[in-house]
Amino acid sequence: MAVHSMLSTSLRGLKMFKRHIKTGLILLVFTMIFLSYVQGPVHAEDIAGTRNILIVNSYHQGLTWTDDQVCGIIETFKNQDRISVYVEYMDWKNYPTTRNIEYLNNYFHYKYQDKNIDLLITTDDKALEYVLENRESLFANAPVVFSGVNSRGISQITKGYRNLTGVTEVIDPKDTIRMALSINPSVKNIYLLYDNSESGLSTGSIAEEEINSMNLNLNIISWNNLSYEEILKKVKDLKDDSIILVTTYYSDVEGKVVGFENTTRKIAFISHIPLYHLYDFGLNNGALGGDMLSGRLQGQSAASLALRILNGEIADSIPIQFTKTTRKVIDFNQLEKFNIPLSVIPEDAEIIHKPFSFFETYKKLVSCVVLAFIVLISFAMILLLNLRRIKKLKDKLSEKHEELTQIYEELAASDEELKEQYDAIKVSNEKIRVSEEKFNYLAYHDGLTGLLNKLSLYENAIKDSFWQGKNAGLLFVDIDNFKYINDTMGHDFGDKLLRSISDRLASLLVDGCSLYRLSGDEFIVIVKNINSEEDAETLAAHILAGFGDEFKIADSILYLSPSIGIAMYPKHSVHLEELLKYADIAMYKAKEQGRNRYVIYNETMNQDIIERVNIEKYLHTALLKNEFEIYYQPQLDIRSEKITGFEALLRWNSPELGRISPLKFIKVAEDTHIIIPLGIWVLKKACAFLKKLHMEGYNDLTVSVNISIIQLLQTDFVETVMDILELQELEPEFLELEITESILIESYENICSKLETLKDRGIRIALDDFGKGYSSLSYLKQLPISTIKIDKSFVDHITYDPVSNNLIRKIIEIGKSMGMRVVAEGVETPEQLKFLKKHRCNRIQGYLFSMPIPEMEAEVFLKKG
Repeated sequence: MAVHSMLSTSLRGLKMFKRHIKTGLILLVFTMIFLSYVQGPVHAEDIAGTRNILIVNSYHQGLTWTDDQVCGIIETFKNQDRISVYVEYMDWKNYPTTRNIEYLNNYFHYKYQDKNIDLLITTDDKALEYVLENRESLFANAPVVFSGVNSRGISQITKGYRNLTGVTEVIDPKDTIRMALSINPSVKNIYLLYDNSESGLSTGSIAEEEINSMNLNLNIISWNNLSYEEILKKVKDLKDDSIILVTTYYSDVEGKVVGFENTTRKIAFISHIPLYHLYDFGLNNGALGGDMLSGRLQGQSAASLALRILNGEIADSIPIQFTKTTRKVIDFNQLEKFNIPLSVIPEDAEIIHKPFSFFETYKKLVSCVVLAFIVLISFAMILLLNLRRIKKLKDKLSEKHEELTQIYEELAASDEELKEQYDAIKVSNEKIRVSEEKFNYLAYHDGLTGLLNKLSLYENAIKDSFWQGKNAGLLFVDIDNFKYINDTMGHDFGDKLLRSISDRLASLLVDGCSLYRLSGDEFIVIVKNINSEEDAETLAAHILAGFGDEFKIADSILYLSPSIGIAMYPKHSVHLEELLKYADIAMYKAKEQGRNRYVIYNETMNQDIIERVNIEKYLHTALLKNEFEIYYQPQLDIRSEKITGFEALLRWNSPELGRISPLKFIKVAEDTHIIIPLGIWVLKKACAFLKKLHMEGYNDLTVSVNISIIQLLQTDFVETVMDILELQELEPEFLELEITESILIESYENICSKLETLKDRGIRIALDDFGKGYSSLSYLKQLPISTIKIDKSFVDHITYDPVSNNLIRKIIEIGKSMGMRVVAEGVETPEQLKFLKKHRCNRIQGYLFSMPIPEMEAEVFLKKG
């Protein structure tokens, strides 16, 4: 027994020893594997090939729109290997200053000077502008992918830059408006809320244009020129036939920062009508919903483009995306607040905060169960019916045999009918072939003139291997004043005239030339295999001469002239798009030089573009920095020789650019809509100056202020002018607004109505630069003009040019006969004054009497008499 016990004990000990050995070996293996991961050497292949991506955001972290875009980008990259992502914020909403830019330059240089940035992603306008301007110095010319920039921002910011692509922020409120009208068909007024930032103005302008394009006769009221408190006050008084549509509103007209979500939340809380939003960060803050732009979708789309570039595609070869990145969303809580039934909500809309419903949640499952039950019952019914049918089929089988015999006999008779059908099919195929040829023709030809179209231009350029490296010229032909003729004579007349112009151009071309209609009154002539620029100039001169003959349309005879821009291949570029752009620039130079001429592109023309970019850059902050000043030029009554008023003239002295001519910066201000707050500022300053003079005893003095087409097109322009007069306690008859004929050509009916309203309220309207326009006399007859101002170009030649002499006499006579005041500009010599006095001109202004002077000097000048 003892031996057996010892043997058993030994065996148990041996088994335990084996188990310990096995456990130890397993632990040893896992320990070695763990150490190999922790302490193993880093091989070159583990770190090689990592791509560095820098995301530069215009705004600050915590701004929902910015965070959503970054989130969308990061989500797209999360499954990608060997990508390092850096995220930076410019905080431009809170610090839109030059000092911030300087800080960022130093910050980026310090942080990223030793990092090789492979790709840049920007969100919103300022980041894109900053990166493009500093890409070469800070980021080694890395390719750029942008998001959060609308179409206008893209065209302004990216002009002249390469190696970039991105996702456009497509502003399209039409589906939101349709949704609002479906909910409340009685909506007549849309209160459009956006701020006066660059992106806010462009977004608001695009939204207004898109709504107007729907032709629904909706009244759009913009709130960008109101303070935050004024907006909250107006919201409380809105009627049920109105809606509020919010775009981007971060700060009010006084510069007070209120924030995107806070604005939506506050307005929605006090409003008794629905609030719609163009951006999905308005959700959960009181917005009813809409077809809303999604920052996350913007970010995902931008990241997808970035991956294509990282995978080897060239940024410039990837077209900028103009697809909508929106989601149609409705807040159920807001539906309940306004008692809106679900039946009026679009079926494709996503509804958030909707209470739980078993049927809605498990709709597919319930439907499948019910469907399966119905199928089983149907299957049983079918089996029963089939049993009955089988019996009937047996009875009919013998009958069918006889019927088959009859059918066989009928088939023989139908052979002739089949032949006829075959012939009919052949005829149909021939018609289809003819239709295909017609469709192919229409795809590559202009439907109005029959000329080759823009698609043909690009296709032919590809087929010809872009003219095989031989010299060629591209002529950009634009018909002068065609838009005016089209608006005046009607579009049917304009179409007939375009066909006649096309025939004339085609008849003037020589061998080796191709003619294309680009759009409207724009034509492209390609002349291939030429020896020099002189050959292209010869053709352009031949075209100009050919337009010397009259155009006869119906019973009308017209004389037209073209302006032609020329770009040479391969001298100016080997890319068709660039040649078109350069020829377009040259064509506009031809128009600036007086029209009816041709101009060959040269690189110095790009300097004008650079100058414009610099002007636009500093113009955005010039008003805030008090860089503008108003000069006043006195107007003298010829007979009494007394000062009767002043014309207010805007001047800009930029610390960076020096004194800038109004001829340069006014156009930029109009294009960027900075003219809106700037124009209000000029009106306020000029009226305040005149009120001050009235209080000093000069009670009869008036002031004239020039206004822009952009100002006149504002829906609240008349109310703005009247509010300024009321603020200064100034009677309307002491204010005169000056317009030019070019304003009238832009939008005649709309502007004419506003001018009538202004005149009815006592404000005088002056027609500036009279005599230079296309048909000034017709405007005098149709418009509420109180004053006509003779252009300086006529006054200059008054003493030695009989034509100018007679013309001025006639202008004065016409003005007098129509009860208008006549003012001559640019009077510089006593001889000119003597002539104008002899022919009873009412007033003059010019250097003979006084040049434009600052406000304080104007007061001193007035006191001296």
